[in-house]
Amino acid sequence: MVTLKNNMIMRKNIYWLLLATLTLFISACDNDRDNYMVDDSIGLLNPNYVNADVYTGMSDPFQLFAIKSGKGNKSAQVSISVDEAVLENYNATNGTSYILLPSNCYSITVNSLNFDDSDYRKAFEITWNQTELSSVLGLSSEYVIPLQMEVDNASIKPDETRLVTVVKPQIKQPYIAMENKGLYTGIMPTTTDLDERDIYMKVETNYFNRSELTYEIEVDQKLLTDYNTANGTNYKLLPETAYQLSQTTWTIPANMNSAYFKLLFKKKALMLDETSILFGDYVLPIRIASVSSHEIDPVASSILYMISFQPDKIDKTGWSVIDYNTSSKEDEIAYIAALDWGPEKLIDNNNATFWGSKWTTPKPLPYYFVFDMGKEHKLFKMGFENPIGADAWRGDAKAGYIEYSSDNQTWTHLVDWTTPNRTTRSISFGVNIVTARYIKFVIDEVYTPYLGGSQMNIAEFNVWGE
Repeated sequence: MVTLKNNMIMRKNIYWLLLATLTLFISACDNDRDNYMVDDSIGLLNPNYVNADVYTGMSDPFQLFAIKSGKGNKSAQVSISVDEAVLENYNATNGTSYILLPSNCYSITVNSLNFDDSDYRKAFEITWNQTELSSVLGLSSEYVIPLQMEVDNASIKPDETRLVTVVKPQIKQPYIAMENKGLYTGIMPTTTDLDERDIYMKVETNYFNRSELTYEIEVDQKLLTDYNTANGTNYKLLPETAYQLSQTTWTIPANMNSAYFKLLFKKKALMLDETSILFGDYVLPIRIASVSSHEIDPVASSILYMISFQPDKIDKTGWSVIDYNTSSKEDEIAYIAALDWGPEKLIDNNNATFWGSKWTTPKPLPYYFVFDMGKEHKLFKMGFENPIGADAWRGDAKAGYIEYSSDNQTWTHLVDWTTPNRTTRSISFGVNIVTARYIKFVIDEVYTPYLGGSQMNIAEFNVWGE
């Protein structure tokens, strides 16, 4: 029993010893921290110059923050006042011509602050007489309030570099707006990804929103029509069957400056069946139709949300040209025949190189090429590139057709194609979805016939599919 009692006493002594050691360690750490931290100081968060946004019809005061930094073990009392000497010095230093704002345009409603030991940020407040302010700023936008901050107790060090500022008020309209205005590139779905997905779009205010804000959105086709007309584009309107707006009325919660609305994109509506997929660059034009308070930003009231539903381009690595009926390599003039314009250039994945027809005495039309893709692919779209850069004058293919085969024996007509004009460099056209290994690309009409044929170049032949 004595031994047990002695053990208990020993354990208790060890416990108290460890506790004392830990206390001393923590105290030492606190002392070390204090040794490496600077003493408390105080100054303005935005010294020298700051803009003050004054929103029409709103009574929110402007807050000018004072910041206390350092160890955080001292209190402080500070105040601000208008000081014309601050304005004179600012103009002289910065080459400006700011003017003292008349006192009837504002009131400094909080001109003194008390900081406890633990406080690090508090705000002076300025309220505005919007009627008078609007009248004065209508005459000149150069009016400011020059302010000097004083530290009213000697226990804390003022930061001499952060004691003065010039407050420049500017009147603004309180708006709600789309975060992304105008044409915006959104999702890029593929044939193999999700059939449906939610799309989120952000709406925001340019002011601090203190109460719940309700707004309505609507799809407006005229936005897209006007955009296409103004920009010479041909974006398609996303079909109604390809999206779902579960609601048109949305809210931004109180004390939040932004929120999202959403819609459901339904890819299945663009995939009619296994042989017909409606590829394209689609746009859903949405605008903010109304808002419960204040106004809608006239330059950011709408979004043209683009959904680019395009097939992937098939990699031509491993392709070969197994048949063709004209090439510059056959030319009777040696230096033309020596040019690197062979038919393999059509599939080298390089738009800077190109194939050329027999040049001096062209062969008669039509011209054709047979491509072996190495394996079967599902085909969605085809096209070709004309030469670019210094060779952009070349080209000349106007129209033709494409056939396909799985065995290079039996050929089936796939599509007739035509180009819009001779200057277009990039040509593509959709096709009915088929599966094939071999493609026959035929050119039977040109822009500038010559000796029954054409002096023609094509940079690249392309196929999209999977």
